[in-house]
Amino acid sequence: MKLLRSQTGFTITEIMVVIVISGFLMAVAASGFAAFFSKFDEMNKRTELQRDAFNCLQKIKNGIPIGSGANLKFQGIATADSVVFQGLSGHSSTGIILYPPASDIYHQNDFIRIWWDGRYVRTTYLDGTLQPPAPLYLFPKPSRGNETEVTKLKFTKATPVGVPAKVILVELEARVKLRKTFLHNKDVYFPVSYSTRMALTMK
Repeated sequence: MKLLRSQTGFTITEIMVVIVISGFLMAVAASGFAAFFSKFDEMNKRTELQRDAFNCLQKIKNGIPIGSGANLKFQGIATADSVVFQGLSGHSSTGIILYPPASDIYHQNDFIRIWWDGRYVRTTYLDGTLQPPAPLYLFPKPSRGNETEVTKLKFTKATPVGVPAKVILVELEARVKLRKTFLHNKDVYFPVSYSTRMALTMK
């Protein structure tokens, strides 16, 4: 009589159990990676919003670049000696026109205009014969997929009544869309808010 030797290996049931468990573990790992990259993307959006909003305030204060090379200059609140408030509501405005000191007869009409159009901070200028063909975007930069918007830009005269405006209170608020909620399909935003005083030149 011939004896059958015992055979080692896996049954179909055991293989199916392993496949199911492996698939479950891979799904959990994929979900974890997706959550990680989602949080990483949100962190980048927050950082970029804070950086770009701060840079916008620095340009408003210290000046936007005009010209190039040896003729490069910066014109803003800190380089202007007078200001006109536009779109005035009470003591506050959503736009200003800055007038730098005239260096010669060719620059007597120079100006820098900065305003909020409802979503973007825009600017234009006249420097001698230099003038951009269209208003420039200070913040945010318009691009496909850009989910950042300015929700407030306000300029307020910070000197007593009857005294020429030499100090301006600048308030800037902006937000960036982070994601949509799963249940209610609502946008979730991260906001920033800045308030600072800027002085015109005392020359």
